[in-house]
Amino acid sequence: MPPAVPGRPRASLEERIGTRWAVWVGGLALVLGGVFLVRYSIEAGLMTPAARVISGALLAIALVGGGEWLRRKHMPGETGGPAYIPGVLTLAGTTTAFATVFVAHALYGLVGPGLAFLLLAAVALLTLAASVLHGPAVASYGLLASYVIPFLVSSDQPALWPLAIYGLFVSLAAYGVARLRLWRWLALAAAGGAFFWGHVLAYASSGPWDAGALAFYNLAIFAMAAFVFVTSLYPRDPGAGADRQDWPAALVLFLHALLAYYLLQVGEFGTLSVAVLAIIAVTLMVVASEWPVVASAAVGGSALMILGYLSWEVPLSPTDLAPFVSARDRVSLAFSNPSAEAFPTVGVAFALLSGGIGLWGTLRSTGRPALAAAGVATPLALLGIAYFRVAPFETSMFFGALALVLAAAFLAALAFLDRRLPDGASGREAALAAYTVGTVGAIAMGMSILLQDGWLPVGLALLAAGTVWVRQKWPLPALSWVALGVAVLTCLVIAYDPTIVGADRLGRTPVFNALLYGYGVPTLAFAYCAWQLRDARGVPQQAFEALAMFSALVTLAVLIHHAMNGGAFYAPADTLGEWSLHTLVLLSGSLAAQRLDGISGSPVLAKGSLAFGVLGFLSAAGLHLFSLNPLFSGEPVGGGILFNLLFVAYLLPAVLLAAIARWAGPSRPDWYRQLAGWLAGAMMFAWISLEVRAFFHRPNLDVFATSAAELYTYSAAWLLFGLALLVVGFRWQSRMIRLASGIFVLAAVAKVFLFDMAGLDGAWRALSFIGLGAVLIGIGLIYQRLLMRQGPAAEEKPQAV
Repeated sequence: MPPAVPGRPRASLEERIGTRWAVWVGGLALVLGGVFLVRYSIEAGLMTPAARVISGALLAIALVGGGEWLRRKHMPGETGGPAYIPGVLTLAGTTTAFATVFVAHALYGLVGPGLAFLLLAAVALLTLAASVLHGPAVASYGLLASYVIPFLVSSDQPALWPLAIYGLFVSLAAYGVARLRLWRWLALAAAGGAFFWGHVLAYASSGPWDAGALAFYNLAIFAMAAFVFVTSLYPRDPGAGADRQDWPAALVLFLHALLAYYLLQVGEFGTLSVAVLAIIAVTLMVVASEWPVVASAAVGGSALMILGYLSWEVPLSPTDLAPFVSARDRVSLAFSNPSAEAFPTVGVAFALLSGGIGLWGTLRSTGRPALAAAGVATPLALLGIAYFRVAPFETSMFFGALALVLAAAFLAALAFLDRRLPDGASGREAALAAYTVGTVGAIAMGMSILLQDGWLPVGLALLAAGTVWVRQKWPLPALSWVALGVAVLTCLVIAYDPTIVGADRLGRTPVFNALLYGYGVPTLAFAYCAWQLRDARGVPQQAFEALAMFSALVTLAVLIHHAMNGGAFYAPADTLGEWSLHTLVLLSGSLAAQRLDGISGSPVLAKGSLAFGVLGFLSAAGLHLFSLNPLFSGEPVGGGILFNLLFVAYLLPAVLLAAIARWAGPSRPDWYRQLAGWLAGAMMFAWISLEVRAFFHRPNLDVFATSAAELYTYSAAWLLFGLALLVVGFRWQSRMIRLASGIFVLAAVAKVFLFDMAGLDGAWRALSFIGLGAVLIGIGLIYQRLLMRQGPAAEEKPQAV
């Protein structure tokens, strides 16, 4: 291994004090000494104001001259460093010069504002020039002083042109020094100063007559930044791939471009201001195309056009930022109808410029992903802004047709690029995906504008299905993601208006209403997409499976809610009748997803079946058995003996829960199967008990009267139920079911001895005990015969419940 290069030894405290701190303190002492000398001369009356100013100027010249003499004679070749003595003397001299000019203007009135400004500016620019010889410290001081000077000189009649020219000269000087010394930090600092100065000019402007100065400054400063950060550093080669993106350079260009917003406001959206914004935005996209290292600047050009168009005739300029203009008022103005006749013309022009340059750059530049995104996003956004400001939420044939024309244009560009771009070209797939997204997005926008009466979610869902169908014919990976985005948009549209057509137009017809097609068609479309993408097995396919399952559940839920509440969509769901159907839907959905999972092996279906099942468990246990139980709520159960509300609310859920427990299979968690089994038994027990109650007291069960015959019937029903469970337990060889039968038999025994003995009399008490004894003897006989017959086979099967 080569020997390690020894690092520079750390300076000792003595060295730091002697070579660094002493130099800086000495420079400060020179400045303060001059200040105290002038102060003494004022107090003693030794010199006139003019003499004091002349003395300060001579001291400044002496300090600067001494620094230059020392640099040439004693320290040649040494520049920069924290204690570079010629630089310290130069800084002391320029500081003295600044102070001298300011005192001559502000305290003594010896020079006017114009001359003071010129003198101070000259000192600042000379300081920047001196930094080429004296290092970074002088450069930093000169740049900072250059932007502070105008705030030191006030004038009753400020002119914008001198301020604009001054800012350009300062930026030019700073950029020049940065290029000569290759100081990127100084170039970035100069860019920040130029951006700051653009705000200063905007605040200093007083009307449309200042638009020319702002336009000149914006164009010039943008050109400087483009030259310094891009064109002078990187070769122009649109076909060469960029290893990295120069994000700081792209950000500087975008920040300089943002100054055009002030020009729009000051120029009152006149021809000059709009033209400057268009020139800068187009230049951003052209630079992104010709220099792929800053391809991200194309997105900045797109954002510039979009935000400029959105701000049309909205009071956003510095002079209009008054406290009494609220944010709400500004937003309302942003979406109000514009009065200017140029609004649609500018929108069309911006769309053509961005779309044309985006396509041109996509065809020839390796920065095509950003250029394609800009060329697609800008026309779409401009069309959306125009629609929402001219005809918001209205059915407009004009804007709908424009959206479809835009979709056709994007589709033509997509086919053109697919033919012209060779396979394997840098960013080819991303560019094609951008135009695909644009095509689908334009169609979706057209549907949103043209379709009413609840057909928008239908159209969007079919668009998602059509996109997946196109993917099968033209296998672009991005198409599945585009279809998923359209599906999510469909869900958002439905969530915005769950009634599809509005609650006042939904009607009272059960099932066959707008909810059926508004929810049903998207459900079928999502299922179709999941089926078509089954071979891909990626995130989009699984997302479509989840959407299809959720949509199916929601479709049945809203149809049930609408039907059970007489068409009142927003009525509360607080009846056992309605929740019984919801529970059946959840449990049936769990069984269906479980079955489909067994066929396809989908993790989404597996998790979905568990989720539906758990929701069904919670509904059955919490609502059916407790809060909505007709024994407590008083809800009528109907006049039928068997086919009544109890049949739907308890018996059918019990059957489905038993099926889940029986056919859950080894892939389901053990707790899930056991919970389903025990809950099925509880629901069956509740059904039997409530059926007995309904036999004597239907349709209302919340009455207090209880007859002896009813009490006896409970005992008999529970014993028979326990006996039936016992037979099923032996038939399925399930120890859990046999244990459940024992629980119900014990419940019957406890009832007989604790309640029947006290509550029944005469024949009913005797019959209760006779029946109990007979059943218990029969249970013993069954156990003896079946266990003796089955022997070891009676052991619990591992796969049974």
